[in-house]
Amino acid sequence: MPASPLPQIGMMLHMQPAANEPIPAFFQQRAALVQEIEQIGVQAVWVTEHHFDPQSLSASPLLLLAHWAARTQRIQLGVAAALPAGRNPSLLAEEIALLSNLAPGRIAIGFAKGGPFEAQKRAFGWGSDAARVQMREVVDAVLDRLHPQSVEGGGEAVLQPPAQLPLPLFVASREPDTLAWAASRGLGWMSAQFWPLETYDAQAINWGIVAQRPADALLSRGLWIDEDGDAARRHALAWLAAFRRNKQSQWKVGFRGPMAEMDESESLARAIVGTPEECAWQLTDLLAQRAVPRLAFNPLDDRPERQLEQMQRLLRQVLPLVSSSLSAPQPTSWPASLSAACAAPHRADAALPGHP
Repeated sequence: MPASPLPQIGMMLHMQPAANEPIPAFFQQRAALVQEIEQIGVQAVWVTEHHFDPQSLSASPLLLLAHWAARTQRIQLGVAAALPAGRNPSLLAEEIALLSNLAPGRIAIGFAKGGPFEAQKRAFGWGSDAARVQMREVVDAVLDRLHPQSVEGGGEAVLQPPAQLPLPLFVASREPDTLAWAASRGLGWMSAQFWPLETYDAQAINWGIVAQRPADALLSRGLWIDEDGDAARRHALAWLAAFRRNKQSQWKVGFRGPMAEMDESESLARAIVGTPEECAWQLTDLLAQRAVPRLAFNPLDDRPERQLEQMQRLLRQVLPLVSSSLSAPQPTSWPASLSAACAAPHRADAALPGHP
């Protein structure tokens, strides 16, 4: 049987509760969602690490993965990305190794320096150039402890070896020197949902200058599918506007946030949005131009039932078209109207169904 032309398909699960949602119920519902997306065939689920953020309840992503591991059997469980600056590398390495033994072959870990979140930065000192250096120092030490070898002082690492070697490990960075360091240490790279594809391509170049192995990378994109393409684009733009409003109070002073300077067409270009056919055209174009080993989709809605519905539509209505097109001897000729529709501007101030 020929290999699938598709990358690993995952879901980026942002831990965003609804207004007044009880926190224990929130965690139970998201664990059930992970079970449900595994059942429909999603291959991976990814969670972020954020602190002091009421819109992202994922302060300890490794604990979340352990909880989900106990309720699932096949789906890969990943962090995109853990924030190692300030952590004790021996403790972090032991936690990763333990998690690997709880879910053998199913764990993937990304690392980042930390974003422009003011409360997080004040508490931990993350989000600065110093945090980038510290991230690399901690990850270097973690890698040394994850692999059987002597550690400082001549003693052996007192660590249950990971059940999964090599572990899929990544770094989320746009810095050429950090990407070169990642490649030299055997890490892949991650590209965030709001970064343009040109950034992913530049990451691949900077990583590939040093790398001695096949690329491993995760690309994240927003997702919204609707039989009415214009409705899909209105929904996506309204979600993006609400996202910026919700996050603005947490970003550092003077930072306007992702997509603040972009027009609507550019905002939509950084997501997969439209009818099933339009989304298939966008994905085919994306994958035909670059190697993407792993894709993670963020359904642009905070309701788990809508997130599940979007992943079902992706698997059933969009990916078969993409797979067929990529497998064809000649590229599929998509109607020109699809490209024009995907680039058309749409108002972002229209209310979403069920949202005031």
